This record gives sequence, C-alpha cells and structure tokens, in this order.
Amino acid sequence: MTSHPRKVRACFCLPLALCLLIPACSPGSHPAPAPHRLTQVSVIDALMVGRYDGVMPIAELLRHGDFGLGTLDHLDGELIIVDGKAYQVRGDGVVEDVPAARSTPFASVTTFAPQGERDCPKADRLEELEARLDGAMPQKNHFVAVRIDGRFDSLTMRSVPRQEPPYRPLDEVAKGQSVWTRTDQQGTLIGLRSPAWAGGLNVPGYHWHFLSADRKTGGHILDVKVRDGRVRHDVCGEWSIVLDPSPDFDQADLVKDRSKELHRVESSRGAGRE
Repeated sequence: MTSHPRKVRACFCLPLALCLLIPACSPGSHPAPAPHRLTQVSVIDALMVGRYDGVMPIAELLRHGDFGLGTLDHLDGELIIVDGKAYQVRGDGVVEDVPAARSTPFASVTTFAPQGERDCPKADRLEELEARLDGAMPQKNHFVAVRIDGRFDSLTMRSVPRQEPPYRPLDEVAKGQSVWTRTDQQGTLIGLRSPAWAGGLNVPGYHWHFLSADRKTGGHILDVKVRDGRVRHDVCGEWSIVLDPSPDFDQADLVKDRSKELHRVESSRGAGRE
C-alpha cells in the first residue's frame, strides 16, 4: 500500500480484487474502465445512517461504467444507469434524465460485458425469479451484474422523496416512500447480486431497479411478474470502493449490524399507492 496526500489506493492480487480510493480521483484522471470491474461509491451502511450528501458527480460515475444503480444526492429518488445514460426516478415516480453535475452518495456501476445469456424464466414473484437465476449463476461469492430485457405482467416499485438536513436514517425515510404497481410493461431490469460477505458494504443478495422501454416509468423493484425476456449477466472479478473524503464520514458509526433495518428498507412495501 502506498500513501499520498490526496489519494490512497490498495489493490490486492486476489481472485476478487478490492480497491479502495480515498477520496475520489479528479475528473479525467481515470483510464478507460476495465470490463468485469464493479465500482462502488461509498458503502450501504453509510446510507443507512443518513449520509445522503453526494460523494461523486454523475459525470465521473459514468466514466466508471455504463450499467448500474444507486441513488442521488439528498436521497433524491432512485438512480438507474443503463446504456451509458443516467436516469432518476423521483419520489413521485416521474423519470427524468440526470444532469452531469448532480452527484451520488451511493451507487454501483460496471462496464457491462455479458458472460452469459439465456431466456428469462417466467416467474410470478420476485423471489421465484431470483431463485431461478441463482441456479444459472453459481458464482455466489462474486458480484454479478444482471440485465433482463423483457415484458412484465406487473411490477411493484417504490422511490423516496428528496431529503434535507438534518438527515434521518434510511429506515425512517423509507416509511414515507411511495409505492406503485404498473402492469403490462416492456423494459429493463437492472440488477446487482452481491455476495453474503458484503453485508454492511453493499446490499447482500439481489438489488433491482426497473426502467421502461419508453423511459416513462421505473423504480426500485419490490415484486415482479415476468412474462418473457432475455437475461444477460456479467461476473465482476474486481471491486473498487470510492469512500467519502469528508471528515464527517469518519465520525459515522459504521460498526453496528444494520442487516435487519436494511432488509426492511429493501423489501418494505410501505403504505403504497396506485
């Protein structure tokens, strides 16, 4: 490990390379992103405790990958990266293009380079879809980016409204989320399956966002009924984390086990609306 005043990078020659960058490098300083590398902004437990200020500009995030998901500064809705473009699903469900000057407090992206493709299995529930995907993707200790382009009989989705300081913890914010269901949709499921050992750093298991083909609806997936489609996946053998460079980040309590709160946030349907 080498230490510099503005940048520390630790790379370990393991089957899964973990790279920590503190803080983010200046724009334009990165080489072209390598395939099968996942770049992550901050850690999920920092988001859980209410660290919603942006860590990396969207323009910089897109230099790390063309496919992924996360949220925007101030926890302003759901962030979707697909085909090299960034979209926001606001708290009211409206989809908008994301300006390059916006930033993200938490996101995961990769340069999507599929290593497998197959027909998407029909599934009446999200859990059923995930179980069938697990059978086709045995790399349980790797991060796997998953893209499903298809037709969906129904999708239950959510987003959260923009927050202002003083920020509340994520599990409290999620109680006020908006939830809606859309039927007969064509579009893309953007997914990341993280290994169980990544708890506290990312969302263990699957994390899904959806964007319709007409770019008019989307959100964080709570449930889905799949009619048909194609699945492509990319096993990521390298993993980089860009940490928040602010002094306050080191004051955050990231030691507590927040797995139960995270499960509630990821799976809760809240009050719901149509």
